[in-house]
Amino acid sequence: MSLPVSLPSSLTDSSLTRAGIAAALVTASAAAVAGSTGAFASIGADTTHAATTLTAYSPASSIPAQRAAVTPVAATALAAAPAVKHTSPAAEAAVKKAADQAAAAKKAAQEKAASAKEASSSAGSVAGLGPLGDRIVSTAASFEGTPYVYGATGPSSFDCSGFTSYVFKKMGISLPRTAQQQYDAVQHISKSQAQPGDLVFMGGSDSIYHVAIYAGNNKIWTAPEPGESVKLGNMFGDTSFGRAR
Repeated sequence: MSLPVSLPSSLTDSSLTRAGIAAALVTASAAAVAGSTGAFASIGADTTHAATTLTAYSPASSIPAQRAAVTPVAATALAAAPAVKHTSPAAEAAVKKAADQAAAAKKAAQEKAASAKEASSSAGSVAGLGPLGDRIVSTAASFEGTPYVYGATGPSSFDCSGFTSYVFKKMGISLPRTAQQQYDAVQHISKSQAQPGDLVFMGGSDSIYHVAIYAGNNKIWTAPEPGESVKLGNMFGDTSFGRAR
């Protein structure tokens, strides 16, 4: 490929020496070649001495150095940047469910511990009947065979609450007249705390329909119903226990 070479106007002067012309041509050719490769040349010509100066500058030559200076900084910044964690809705739901279950288990354990503590405290506060319980049971047994009569309070006949109130009266303990009233008046205890001589109630807390005297081993002394008489029988129905002293 041929490149046009433009000579300074001073080179057309017939007084220019051959050596000057030759130097100018070399300088111009070098400038053309440098321009085709991205280098830039500045030409200064001295018409007297035919001296030339060529200065080359390549912008591309500075790029690698700039990249080398920037790259470590960028790499350091990326390494220092915290990782972004993405959690799916399913994972979040699983974490929440596990937390809820742990909280529920903790609450249940706390409630169980509180209930056990309350039961222990209640058990400690209930005094045993001792000899009194034996006397109550013995007195109840002495009326075995006495007929049941509704509303009777003894000693020749009894209904259920008439029987219990009469036996406890002989022990110096006063009980209200009806089964529900007796339930409301006594100290409530658990089955595990019950001892011979305690009272056994049948029915709900607000609907007590029968009362008897606990004899131990799930047995009761009771005046059961019309047509029957005082006897030692088995507990029946929904039962709860009370202690009168």
